[in-house]
Amino acid sequence: MGGFFRRSSVYMPFLAIVTAFVLGGAVIWVTSGSLDTVFLAYEGLLRGALFKERGLSESLVATIPYIMLSLGIAVGFKAGLFNIGVEGQFYIGAISAAWMGASLQGAPAIVHLPLTVLAGAAGGAAWAAIPAFLKARTGAHEVITTIMMNYIAFRLTEFLISGPLRDPNAAAVQTPRIAPSAELWSLHAVPDRLQDPLNALLTALIFAGVAFVIARWALPRLARRRPDAGRAARLTSPPVQAGVAVVAGVLAFVMLPALTRLGWPFTDQYDRLHTGLFVAVAAAAAVWWLLWKTTIGFELRTVGANPSAARYAGVSITRNIMLGMSISGALAGMAGMMEVLGVSICRCLPLFFSSGYGFDAIAISLLARNDPLGILLSSFLFGAMRNGADLMELTSGVSKYIISLLQALLLLFVAAPPIVRWLYRLRAPGGREESATVTRGWGGQA
Repeated sequence: MGGFFRRSSVYMPFLAIVTAFVLGGAVIWVTSGSLDTVFLAYEGLLRGALFKERGLSESLVATIPYIMLSLGIAVGFKAGLFNIGVEGQFYIGAISAAWMGASLQGAPAIVHLPLTVLAGAAGGAAWAAIPAFLKARTGAHEVITTIMMNYIAFRLTEFLISGPLRDPNAAAVQTPRIAPSAELWSLHAVPDRLQDPLNALLTALIFAGVAFVIARWALPRLARRRPDAGRAARLTSPPVQAGVAVVAGVLAFVMLPALTRLGWPFTDQYDRLHTGLFVAVAAAAAVWWLLWKTTIGFELRTVGANPSAARYAGVSITRNIMLGMSISGALAGMAGMMEVLGVSICRCLPLFFSSGYGFDAIAISLLARNDPLGILLSSFLFGAMRNGADLMELTSGVSKYIISLLQALLLLFVAAPPIVRWLYRLRAPGGREESATVTRGWGGQA
């Protein structure tokens, strides 16, 4: 995918991670006065992230918003836009989903859940479209406008939670609880959810959609291996592709409720891991396909790499700025939506809602070189560190905020590869160092 599997793109992030942890260990050693504390801290971090009860699942819960936000940042980077406003878009997506989730009481999940997901995505996209419009029309730099939009989003969300959208029946300041039909399913609850025929139908439609996309991709490749031109043409015909989707949907509708009842690995009722994990992985695949396999993605990357050449080729700079930022904001808004629909204890949006995910996601995207597969791996690393920090502090006495230092070191080494090359006496590659396009100056159209 992209440049992720190139040798430099693999070992440089790996060396950046190793170097950050070595220097972080040195800081722990110096501040604690004991080398044993370093090993205790990292052992606690690893155990908390992976091996304690529900450690892995909680790390995955923290990974999900990281994936969505980092994908949003990556899309912006590819279009030559530095979207620092994903944290604010996260908030707007969350409040939009909370509003839609509490509305339409009594609607079935097959209607209510997709509308709530769309509300979260639309809220984030609309919020990101404002700085995109300002950049495209006035040349206002997106770094400045998205930073300012973050604080507007924070205060606007607080106003809505404590005012128009406040739950009058709750003692705490929060939005009303979303309807069960709008919740993202916890994995342990999937067998029970599928007993509702409408929920089974919703799942079957999702399976049918995924099968249709896979058929559109796989059948033409299979047809190229067929010597018979007539059979090859039939394989690639729309009715065959639609037939594959229908068969997959019917099988899912008929068999999944029974199969999950017979055996299901997620039996812990206190496990918070939810179906948003599959959405996040699917989003990574969709972003990769969008950027590398579509005309839209080619135009976004062209505008990001060389706006002058793109303009000369007839590509609309304004349209691609708006589109790139809107897609970025939609992904960030979906991250906020997932926190409300799948993670929030009250299944609502409380007043003191703070994540910090958006700012961490910038480092994740840079660490992954804006590659969707790399983002999956980097997001899991950050999610594991976030989840394991508490047990690290408990077992070693080292403050959990050392994780922020590790993340800062990671960002430093990823943003400045010559430092890593100097430390390990590595030669620079023959070509120019590959990096993300971060900004395009402080004015102008791009």
